[in-house]
Amino acid sequence: MIHLRLATIFLFAIAFLFAIPNLSNAQSGLNSVDLTNIRSSDISDAQLRTAIARAEQEGLTVDQALQMAQARGLSSSVASQLRTRIQQLQMETGAGTGVDEETGAGGDLDIAREFERPERVETEEMRKTFGSQIFRFRETEFTPTLNVATPVNYTLGGGDELVIHIWGDQTNTYRLIVNPEGTIFIDNIGPIFVTGLTIEEANERIKQQLEQLYSGLRGDESEQTTFARVAIDGLRTIQVSLIGEVTNPGDYTIASNATVFNALYRGGGPGEDGSYRTIRVIRNNEVVAELDLYNYLVHGIQSGNIRLLDGDVIQVPPYDNRVEIKGEVKRSDLYFEVKEGETLSDLIGYAGNFSDQAYRQQLRIHRNTTTDRRIVTVNQEEFDAFQIENGDVVYVDKILNRFENRVTINGAVWRGGEFELTEGMTLSDLIMEAEGLRPDAFRSRGLINRLNDDYSLEQISFNVSAVLENPELNDIRLHREDQVLIRSIHELEDEQTVQVGGAIRQPGEYNFRQNMTLEDLILKADGFTDAASEARIEVSRRILGEAAPDQRGEQLAEIFTFNVSRNLELDEQDRMFEVQPFDHVYVHRRPNYQVQQKVSIEGEVMYPGTYTIRNRNERISDLVERAGGLTNEAYVDGARLVRQHSAIDRPQIEFDFLSSEEIIDEGQTGLNQNGNAQDDGQGPTGDEASDSGDVVQQRTQLNTQDFRSSRNDSVQTAVSTESRIGINLASILENPDSREDLYLRDGDVLRIPQELQTVAISGAVMQDVEVRFQNGANLGYYIDRAGGFATNAKKDRVYVVYANGDVDRRKSYIFGLIKNSPPIEPGSHIIIPAKPDRQRMNVGEVVSISAAIVSMTTSLIIALDRVSR
Repeated sequence: MIHLRLATIFLFAIAFLFAIPNLSNAQSGLNSVDLTNIRSSDISDAQLRTAIARAEQEGLTVDQALQMAQARGLSSSVASQLRTRIQQLQMETGAGTGVDEETGAGGDLDIAREFERPERVETEEMRKTFGSQIFRFRETEFTPTLNVATPVNYTLGGGDELVIHIWGDQTNTYRLIVNPEGTIFIDNIGPIFVTGLTIEEANERIKQQLEQLYSGLRGDESEQTTFARVAIDGLRTIQVSLIGEVTNPGDYTIASNATVFNALYRGGGPGEDGSYRTIRVIRNNEVVAELDLYNYLVHGIQSGNIRLLDGDVIQVPPYDNRVEIKGEVKRSDLYFEVKEGETLSDLIGYAGNFSDQAYRQQLRIHRNTTTDRRIVTVNQEEFDAFQIENGDVVYVDKILNRFENRVTINGAVWRGGEFELTEGMTLSDLIMEAEGLRPDAFRSRGLINRLNDDYSLEQISFNVSAVLENPELNDIRLHREDQVLIRSIHELEDEQTVQVGGAIRQPGEYNFRQNMTLEDLILKADGFTDAASEARIEVSRRILGEAAPDQRGEQLAEIFTFNVSRNLELDEQDRMFEVQPFDHVYVHRRPNYQVQQKVSIEGEVMYPGTYTIRNRNERISDLVERAGGLTNEAYVDGARLVRQHSAIDRPQIEFDFLSSEEIIDEGQTGLNQNGNAQDDGQGPTGDEASDSGDVVQQRTQLNTQDFRSSRNDSVQTAVSTESRIGINLASILENPDSREDLYLRDGDVLRIPQELQTVAISGAVMQDVEVRFQNGANLGYYIDRAGGFATNAKKDRVYVVYANGDVDRRKSYIFGLIKNSPPIEPGSHIIIPAKPDRQRMNVGEVVSISAAIVSMTTSLIIALDRVSR
């Protein structure tokens, strides 16, 4: 926090600016400097800010600094002036609050607080009162300036500082303060009474007394050899009182040259009920001035803004008449105070006069009566005489958004828009005003939309050619707000386009142009692609058909086939062929055109990487051979093929028959680091056989599968765009070109891992683990290594995902008496599905259901007994 230690700032400002070369000790520096001749005006604001910054580094208290400054002759008036300036700097920068952050105590700024303005708290009604804005912001403080000449009629009083300059044969300077008794004291002359004198009167009196010391001052001006002048160097402070409807009433200390505006601002201006029009200055129990703030706010006239004297009282009485004006004036939605005798015209002037959109013929006024409210309508000729009453709300409406002499023409004319309706204006006159018709105008019919006097709408049609060729017979006289529409022939038909697609660089829809040929359209579409077949270009054309229903034909489109060379030249017989609106042109691909198709091989081969398929009959064995064969570390049984599928390969399967609770989240099953499936043990995963015992081969990547389970626990697998195919690579390499040796397709990835020596167990077991492969060990051996089955495990649904992607599961025979577990191979992943969570009934629910059953049974027995009787 910045501590504004006022007297410390004085010391440092003086020491820094006036010849203390080395301020190692503030007190010793002061003892060597005479501060008698220091003036506030000698120190600029920038220098004062610099001194403030240096003062923070010292530990002098306010009392110590003041005592040392006064001991060296610092004038109390200079100190007062510096206090005022520091207070102004504080308000501008926001620095300092006068409260110590550590102790919470004030003190250093207690002297300056007498010049602070109390906070102005505004209500909504105060904010809407005209004139309140000048008391709202610090920028409009009306602080009296100290840097101008003192008025010649300024009356001296106790605390004012006078400076007397002597020059000529003799020179001297006196700085004297008017004491509370009203006198100044000059050595060898004595006291001189100056209180109540103007500066001119004081100048004459003091010069008469100085003639006793300076003989050159005597005689006429032509005989004088010594001259003297008296001026005010420092102003005193005065105290005034603000009473009445003021935001912050009370006593305020202000500069002696302050005016009523200065005091009003210090007090926050008139309050919620305060008057802005009748502010009185009371001096010695008499009203000496009356201030109307509206003269200043509206006209800039400061009549009544007199300079205050010590003990003056400023009274702000309650307002008499306050009205509100709303609508189309330049100062809208504000309260204005009106004096007795002011009229509606005066109020409009205070509101800045009418806006450009104001309806000035009459105004509406909502007025209060003794029992209710009423509306008063005031015509324009009554504005100057109509008297405003307290509580009136004046409404200034907008002019109507309509024209008294407007007609409109749009469409196929050269200059459409709005035009002036002149006396006797006709339709042909309006067309000529619009620079005439365009060549594309539809001349058989035009329309006039007319607004009748009763605001009903009427439509009038006319023949455009007849009106222009024979206006004497066919012309139409126009009315106000008539709207004339003349269509273009192009607006009355579909937008004509042609389409081009296939092996073309910019396929799409293009605007039809007259005489456009097939060559032109292909050029417009940036020509052929590399795959285009110039020998197969088809143009399909609409069959317009006949209007008569009995002449309906069977043909749907007319087809034309062309050959176009690469340089866009047709055969000679087809050169004159022109495309028609709505033709569809399709450029077919070359029959044998193929882009390069690539496959990848990863893992344990001599040259893994990406290879291009050479022919349509290349197989897996060919790819292994091109990759240099297998390495010694290759695990043949774990080889797998990943294939990309498109919609044409296999249809998307939708299981709409499954209910929402039978669908398992896709994210439940993923792949471990070896590429095998892994389960989080939260539910059935993977491919399980249906009740018939058939095993569904896994065809999609486990981490992208959409598993859906039916009520009989069978799991269906939806097809994705990428699937993993289980292959027997050993058999493929031993029997090339066999059925297992699949043909390669674009995007295939053949993965041959190293031999895997572990088996993963996950799902409904005590702990998901991965254990070393044990040759000959069965399924139970690995489940035991995972801690055994969990309580919710589906033991008869255990399945195994092998390293190559194949899936097998535990099977039961002869009503479950004989169980057959799948063999375990290196890299296998054993998955144990979990039973779905079922909420069990609590004791209360069991008791309630049991009681209901017993009650129903008893009732049934009684009914049967009665029937038997």
